[in-house]
Amino acid sequence: MKLILGVVSVFLGVFVSLAIITGTSLVGEVVTLHTRGADGEWETTPLWIVDASDGAYLRAGDPDSGWVVRLRTNPEVRLERAGAVQDVRLVESPAMQQAISEQMGKEYGWADDFVGMMADRGSSLPLRVELVAPTS
Repeated sequence: MKLILGVVSVFLGVFVSLAIITGTSLVGEVVTLHTRGADGEWETTPLWIVDASDGAYLRAGDPDSGWVVRLRTNPEVRLERAGAVQDVRLVESPAMQQAISEQMGKEYGWADDFVGMMADRGSSLPLRVELVAPTS
């Protein structure tokens, strides 16, 4: 029983640590991604963002993350950054995987290393953020 409680405590500690790291700006810029769920309601996901030479990027640690699945089902997406909410298009950019992972490592340091212990960075998926021009 003690072993089970110990294992559960470790997993709970890791989960809380990840939530704190990714859900706050303690280690860098956190944006809020708004995607539509299957029921049509907006769902929000806090994510790290990096600016590369060709634009801003988000990174999915798992290409089958809930927010990526919602994006693929309904590409209507909004990004909240620095208090402004904008309609955006997210373009999967697997060729940028190494460059974006390196940039994330530079910007988020130890926190990115910590998250990397929980997920295989080789399977991460970078997504380039493109602003959508408002329709008139």
